[in-house]
Amino acid sequence: MTSLLLRVSSAKSGQPAVLARPSREMSSTPILVNTTSNSSSLSRSDHEERTEPGGMHSARLIDEDDDLTIRPKRKLPHKIPKQNVITNTITSYLSKSDSREEVVSVTINSSPEVSFNLHKPLRNRLSFAENACETIQDLMDAHDFFEIIKSPQTENYKDMLPFLITRRKKFFKKRLWCVRATLKAMDEEWSTVHTSPSIHEEFANFGSIAYSRFGALPPVDVLIKLSFDIQTCTRVNIDAVPMVRLIQIFDRMFEDCHLLLRSRTIAKAAPRSGAAAAKSAMERFLPLSGGVDYLIKFCKSTFPREVRYQWMDRGHFEV
Repeated sequence: MTSLLLRVSSAKSGQPAVLARPSREMSSTPILVNTTSNSSSLSRSDHEERTEPGGMHSARLIDEDDDLTIRPKRKLPHKIPKQNVITNTITSYLSKSDSREEVVSVTINSSPEVSFNLHKPLRNRLSFAENACETIQDLMDAHDFFEIIKSPQTENYKDMLPFLITRRKKFFKKRLWCVRATLKAMDEEWSTVHTSPSIHEEFANFGSIAYSRFGALPPVDVLIKLSFDIQTCTRVNIDAVPMVRLIQIFDRMFEDCHLLLRSRTIAKAAPRSGAAAAKSAMERFLPLSGGVDYLIKFCKSTFPREVRYQWMDRGHFEV
């Protein structure tokens, strides 16, 4: 991977530039990251939900472009599609925590050429030496992130998991904990929820996939099995398991979450119910797969060579 030669100068102090060549061993401090919004909030702006009798919500129309739980398969149109999906995915991977000074906000320029503006306010404007160290870490994270995204070897989100697990470990563990906790709370509730009479009705357009895995198992038992398998994946010891095995485990977990979210019981969960909490946790987790898949396809179809991006309000940098 190409090394970065950074020229950093203070926009305010006008001090001479400081040259720094960051080493590849320097990695960002793994602090909790929080996405600016989840996949549910992105799609609600385009599709209104209807409430059915009994507090059940009708499943909203699914649009591949704005639903982060769907892997994009078709070729992207020659325009900027669903900017929130793109910007929130980048924010999820580059922010270090949910505090305002750590969130990397993203906007998309469409003229004269498509590019990304990355913005993160300086933590301490009175101490540029401290800002310079933090800034170098931010620059390296963004450089490596977009380099992996655009790499010919990168095909889907699984190729981004090593970056996520090593650079954003605390964030990733937090998301796993949220999914596990909400599904664990459902262990005593599955027997009380109303499910469809058949697996094909419960999973609608995904019935054939569910049937191929679970056969004629009653729908409620399928939901319990999916929940159990997901919880098992979330308990993996990230620090002790080899990366290749972690990718296999989380690939299965993502697929199980995709399928569980397609069940009628979860899709139409009443607000403030245990099922609704589990649905929200999984929807906040899945942009790390579907959102990245979308971003990869967008970048590969938009940028012929390298991803164009620039940092705003970070002093002056020359790469």
